[in-house]
Amino acid sequence: MELVTVIIPVYNVENYLSKCIKSILRQSYKNLEIILVDDGSNDTSFSICNSFIVKDKRIKLYHTNNLGLSHARNVGLNHANGKYIVFIDSDDYIHKDMISIMMHKIGNADMLICNYEKVTDNNDGLILQDSKMLKEDTWSLKQFWQYYYFDDLRAFCCVAWNKLYKKDLFDNVRYPLNRIHEDEYVIGKIVNKCKKIKVIGNTLYYYVQRPNSIMHQSYHGNFEIAEALLGRYNNLRKLNSVKILNENLNEIPGFLVTGLDETYGQGKGKERYFFLRKKYNFILKQYLKKQFSIKLYLKYLLLLTPRFYYFIIKLHKNNFN
Repeated sequence: MELVTVIIPVYNVENYLSKCIKSILRQSYKNLEIILVDDGSNDTSFSICNSFIVKDKRIKLYHTNNLGLSHARNVGLNHANGKYIVFIDSDDYIHKDMISIMMHKIGNADMLICNYEKVTDNNDGLILQDSKMLKEDTWSLKQFWQYYYFDDLRAFCCVAWNKLYKKDLFDNVRYPLNRIHEDEYVIGKIVNKCKKIKVIGNTLYYYVQRPNSIMHQSYHGNFEIAEALLGRYNNLRKLNSVKILNENLNEIPGFLVTGLDETYGQGKGKERYFFLRKKYNFILKQYLKKQFSIKLYLKYLLLLTPRFYYFIIKLHKNNFN
């Protein structure tokens, strides 16, 4: 029975943490290394973590200054001894057989992905799910990006926590600090190391929706997504798929102008917009010389008038709502 390392970053989740940890301790798969990384919590989260150490010797606890989710995950990775890695966010919880089922089904795949379900924080009602349920399948690298870009499975594909990874996928790979969409930066590097990616139909992860989470803040990290997509461009070129490359470049302008709107009135927001736009324009010009696209060229022009472009985006969204 291979050792599996479960990494749980912790920050100010006193109302959710016990349920999360208990769902891990109740796993039918027992050969676990459970790493809790307290990211400088100022509520009772650290005390809750301490209370569980005496209950189960598989738990290891690390305490750091408040440096963010990425840093906490990296601390966990730096101390991981398992052959496989699982990430769980500390306000979520998992099915009692999650790790057992994933370990049974991963076979010779490098990464395995399970379905997840959004739940309310007190589990008192149904909420709209954001991705379709997938049946068991095996994906190539190209298929992964096709599902990501064209099948409304962006969240399913890129989040860290619905996956079982071979640990060596994280050799020389760590999460970037001070980024909201840290998963978007890392998933490309991980997937590019995979020879085989397996998907299973089981719903094993419960993603808790709470109003004060990062994703409910006013700034949703659109600059970060644009930056991550830019960084992914060179690796996507290796797929020899014009369709995927076009979609990657097609998405970036929308995230840029939306990020500019979210940071309107902030000097650094405008500065960041122009920096990322310059980087995008350089890549786009090189691409259009080899594969001209009227749609991409129009977006290049629209970026010259970002406020007008954002108005068009809002108008388009309103027409489809």
